[in-house]
Amino acid sequence: MSLKLSIGSAIYNLEESFLREHIEGIRGQLTDETELLLIDDCSTNHSPDICKEYAAKDSRIRYIRMDENSGLSSVRNRTVEEAEGEWIFFADGDDLFSDYFITTALKFIDAKYDIIIHERLKFTEQKQPDSPCRVKNTVELPPQAGKKISISCLCLDPNLGTQLGLPSRAFYHAAWGALYRKDFLVKNQLQVPVGQKKAQDAVFNTCTYFYAQNIAYLPYIMYYYRNNPQGITHRYTENLQITLHSLEKHLSDYMKEYYPQDSDVEMRYMSHRVLAIVMDNLRLNIFHHDNPKSREQRKREYFDFIEEEPYKTAISVFDPQKSGRWEWHLPVKLIQSKNFRLLDFFFGNNTVFRYTCAVDRRVYKKLKGKK
Repeated sequence: MSLKLSIGSAIYNLEESFLREHIEGIRGQLTDETELLLIDDCSTNHSPDICKEYAAKDSRIRYIRMDENSGLSSVRNRTVEEAEGEWIFFADGDDLFSDYFITTALKFIDAKYDIIIHERLKFTEQKQPDSPCRVKNTVELPPQAGKKISISCLCLDPNLGTQLGLPSRAFYHAAWGALYRKDFLVKNQLQVPVGQKKAQDAVFNTCTYFYAQNIAYLPYIMYYYRNNPQGITHRYTENLQITLHSLEKHLSDYMKEYYPQDSDVEMRYMSHRVLAIVMDNLRLNIFHHDNPKSREQRKREYFDFIEEEPYKTAISVFDPQKSGRWEWHLPVKLIQSKNFRLLDFFFGNNTVFRYTCAVDRRVYKKLKGKK
């Protein structure tokens, strides 16, 4: 019997409880038409032993160790190489699946589609109980949906997905946000950029959706993303600015290739993606409470950074009313005024910062609404 679906889980130095919960959550669902690939990026903890343990118990589970530690991008690409199924699902090894993931996926995968987008929820400790999927048919998206979603991934602009009727739970920016037909990926030579250490999936999907001709939407929660307070989206990351520069270079190159001289795309890119890069560099690098550098050194890096392009232009032209990014109004105003002291205080006190931004957002929206 040919395989219909390959699930490729990215493994690297995971907590034992998270990894076991991840594998156990899908192992009991596996059928003769499905396989689970545990692709280990050269873990140095107990993760390899746990993966080998499950692979020894179940022939539908394969343990694959990378030749060298080379990052999530290489693991995603290895998934495509190793997958024997007609369809591929990319997973992260600390997240969880719906209890009905396999039966639902096998019911709806269809060779006429290139990609099937599904829904996801975040969780911190326990995922919510599942109910069987009662959806009768997927929703076929219009012909130009691929381009709109590609631009959304490029620009980090959620408004385009909303125009297609996709809710925020349909998080197509991430590789785990959809099922992909393997032949479609191989034919178009679609790969995750090796060496990119942040937002690899968004770069990948900028290209993937650009080429997708037929896309379906499955309004059912298939995946549960673990909101880990110790994860990379929260912790201080050394050399983050280099990684963010690389991300911006990848995306700006694709913008020039796919959407040359498109002023609307350029505006969305500056208002959303470039500003998001600015916020990430301030939040996870310059002003992060674990940054070991001196205040003076951080101050020099801050002023140098906000004078660089395209960040300088994105900061100067930002309009929350046009972009809908009301939550960025206060921090951008502080950046524009070059108020290092207040930024250092707010970003270093996350609770105070989030509360103040929320109040500012409500007040600003109310005042703008009266005009």
